[in-house]
Amino acid sequence: MRRVRFRAVLVAACAAALAVSGAGAARAQQSRITLVDTSYQSGFGLTDAGPADPGTVVTDLVYLNVRDPSALAERVRSVSTPGSPDYDTFMTPAQIQARNQLSPAQFKRVRDWLASAGLSVTHPNWRELRITGAIGAMERAFDVTFDKYTDPNPGDAFIYQIPTTDLSIPGDLGSLVLDVPNYFFYTPTSNANVAPATDQAAKQSADPPAHLPVKPGGKSFPHVASTPSSLMSPCSRYWGQKPATGMPEVDGRTPSLAPCGYTPTQLRDAYGLDSETGKGQTVAVIGIALDTLEQDVNTWSRHVGTRTLRPGQLTLVPTPDGTPADTPAEADVGLVETTMDVEAVHGMAPDANVIAIGYTTSPDNGPNFDLASMMYVLDHTHATIVSDSGTFVPTPRTQTAYDNLYREGALQGVGFYYPSGDGNGSLAYQAGDQWTTGVGGTSLAIGPHGSREWETGWGDAQSTLSPDGTSWQAPQPGGGTGGGWMLGAPRPWYQQGVVSDREATGPDGGIDRTGPDVAMDADAGTGMLVGGTPLYGDAWPGSAESTWTYTERRYGGTSLSTPLFAGVQALAQQARGGTPLGFANPTLYRLSGTGAFKDITKLTGLPPAAVEQHWISAGTFVPLLLQMAAHEPIPGETTTNSVGPGFDTETGIGVPTGAYLTCMHQR
Repeated sequence: MRRVRFRAVLVAACAAALAVSGAGAARAQQSRITLVDTSYQSGFGLTDAGPADPGTVVTDLVYLNVRDPSALAERVRSVSTPGSPDYDTFMTPAQIQARNQLSPAQFKRVRDWLASAGLSVTHPNWRELRITGAIGAMERAFDVTFDKYTDPNPGDAFIYQIPTTDLSIPGDLGSLVLDVPNYFFYTPTSNANVAPATDQAAKQSADPPAHLPVKPGGKSFPHVASTPSSLMSPCSRYWGQKPATGMPEVDGRTPSLAPCGYTPTQLRDAYGLDSETGKGQTVAVIGIALDTLEQDVNTWSRHVGTRTLRPGQLTLVPTPDGTPADTPAEADVGLVETTMDVEAVHGMAPDANVIAIGYTTSPDNGPNFDLASMMYVLDHTHATIVSDSGTFVPTPRTQTAYDNLYREGALQGVGFYYPSGDGNGSLAYQAGDQWTTGVGGTSLAIGPHGSREWETGWGDAQSTLSPDGTSWQAPQPGGGTGGGWMLGAPRPWYQQGVVSDREATGPDGGIDRTGPDVAMDADAGTGMLVGGTPLYGDAWPGSAESTWTYTERRYGGTSLSTPLFAGVQALAQQARGGTPLGFANPTLYRLSGTGAFKDITKLTGLPPAAVEQHWISAGTFVPLLLQMAAHEPIPGETTTNSVGPGFDTETGIGVPTGAYLTCMHQR
């Protein structure tokens, strides 16, 4: 099934109000809890064709809560906080399940409610239920009316069954049932060129249109691409190696040619992290599965001077649930993510095992198609570090399902790492969750012998040549790291004493969770060299899948800094004798100010500048001036995050140093 490109539809959250109409009229007086963003919205642009056929059989999932959420949170705090008697006292998956799954009596209440409406229930795992039944049964269970919708686009061969109001659940089950991830169902029209299907799941394997309505959020990939290295001629092997001869001066000096892309050896040397290799550690990378991944990583490793993968070091899991994986052509724009993430982890921790886990293609998860991947990590792997470069905003009750997994992972000794986002002024949602580690971005200059010449918060300006080629035009905003506040989320215990009240005060006036937590190189102008087949699907090199060939390209973004830091955590765990860090934030903040993390501040003087030949189209390049650390001074540019002494909203507590690994040895 082709991956749906999700479109956010923002809907005001209702109270426990209930529309008294259709199937819900008989139960209108009962207390109900609304599942927000689960109804048709006018922005979908579909045509209402009247009531749906109540006999149409559909399948869906129901996310379950844990038995005692507050007890789970308190246990995680105790296990994760240095100095606690329970610090590093991890549990097995079976122990976690026994302690946190709904009790038999609680589960029976949920099952009886669904069965009484006419839905059959199966139990794929202890965190969710799969329900099957007719549309009429769904209407009874969730107190809604489904209508049929069609697309006025003549090329659309699908009929959609979508509720006219938000789904709701009985109020007395609100602490047990979290959300229903998929609220629409679609089947091919009678004239569609789709093979016959015997059940709803098979019908939904057909390729729906790109604008298929879904819950808010979806998934995006905040990487920033630069010109392919094979076409970046000339370029510098290290910062400032070659001057951009013939280009206009900047502030009275000739800018240098941008780096071709740093190698892992350069990055390990610059950060002082070459004393460990990640031996004995396992990192899970969640992304789109690629059948060329292993050969691409080995080709890249030979080119950049990193050891190739040993047999069995990389495990590829196309989908976590056995559903058919997307082909590379179907996956399209997200292809670079898995390649870049695995190479970043392998480059920083060349002896660590890596498991690349794809996404489910089952429609039952709606836009939450990485939730099953996280469950797979916890249930079926030995990974203790999870790097996920996607950013997404689930509904509030689905976010609780994610939080339960993060906390479950913490008890198991598993940490989750997310990018802070690419764009000044906001913090990516999952990176700001109090149970994850958010990774921000820096601009990094590496000298000729692996030295760190300078490093500052990532925030670039870009300039093109004037029409006559004698000067640079006014700078425009380039890339920049995300950061800021999770409004309404209180500052967590581990940030107290490190993130001051002033720094934690968000636009809402509250003392909020603030991020990112840490940072590493993310600037596209100072990024890492990445190699793969393909790197960008049919967007690059602009040809059919059958002609895709291995190519190399410099990449940046906080979805580079995130797997880089995940690799660092593999080094740290090796240094502490193989003991997992689990949820690392309490440990990281405890090390703030000790030298384990270098405080990143603003550069003094003129911003560094570099020139690259920016690829426009086949055979067409234009010189582009990159000015590092120049994002904030651009007139008219709004920003809410900044870099400075101590904790800041671009780089958190800073970037890791060799002393970080020393601290792990001495724990």
